[in-house]
Amino acid sequence: MNENAIKEVVGLICESRQEGDMVSLTIGSLTGENRLSITNAPSYVLDAITDNGYYLKAEFGSVIVMAEEG
Repeated sequence: MNENAIKEVVGLICESRQEGDMVSLTIGSLTGENRLSITNAPSYVLDAITDNGYYLKAEFGSVIVMAEEG
């Protein structure tokens, strides 16, 4: 994911979470391309991400956010 996509997803998380919600995420790179993974989030936060055109993929106990289906 590029930096703008990561910023947009983080903005969606901030807008959709409710008071008292906990969202745990990691932004990092193992192979050169940035990845945003979520280990804990309410389902409506994940819905907000997919409703805005992003894809989710379960991987190693986390949900990976992707700009393109993969």
